[in-house]
Parts: sequence; C-alpha cells; structure tokens
Amino acid sequence: MNRRTWISCLALIPPFLSSCRDKKVPGANLEGPVQEKPGNPMKGENPDADQSFIGLTEVAGVALAERRALKHRTVSIDGRALPATRDYRQDRVNFEIEQGLIVRVSRG
Repeated sequence: MNRRTWISCLALIPPFLSSCRDKKVPGANLEGPVQEKPGNPMKGENPDADQSFIGLTEVAGVALAERRALKHRTVSIDGRALPATRDYRQDRVNFEIEQGLIVRVSRG
C-alpha cells in the first residue's frame, strides 16, 4: 500500500470508533436487572391447547393463533427450514408444515 492509502485508512478509524461508544438512552437502567412491566404478562405455554393446531392448514392455524392473541410463524415447510430468529418467546407458536398441514407446533 502506498502512503496515501494508509492515510485514508487511518482517517476512517476515529469516526468508526466513536460510533461504538456507549450512548445514553433515556429511561434505560444500566445499573441493575431488567424489571418486567406489571400488567403485561406473556401468554404462558399450554401444550394441550397448542396440540389443537395440528392437522389444520396454515391459514386456519394462523387464524386460530390470532384468536388466541398469539404471535405465530412458520419455521419449516415440507422439511425445508425457513429463516427464523433464535429468540425465545412464550407468546409465539412455531408451525412446521408438511403437505399443507401443520404437523408440529412449538413455542418460541
């Protein structure tokens, strides 16, 4: 690399590093544990109720999840995995679809 390239690279370092520093967020409690908001409990798991999704079409499963105020997503279709985040949410049902029908349901 020539001298001009090195100088250009060095000029980019300070803005990059300044974007990495901690920012103050109003209302953020960085000192202690995160407190759950009262009055906003997540829907708990209910394996018996979740089994009622099995055998439904995807459209019917989505409608049932919405009636139960549950978030929903399809994580696989005919054995092909679909993109999904790895965060766990008790209030979300994951559908595995084979031949147009829900064959497995999990929470997360």
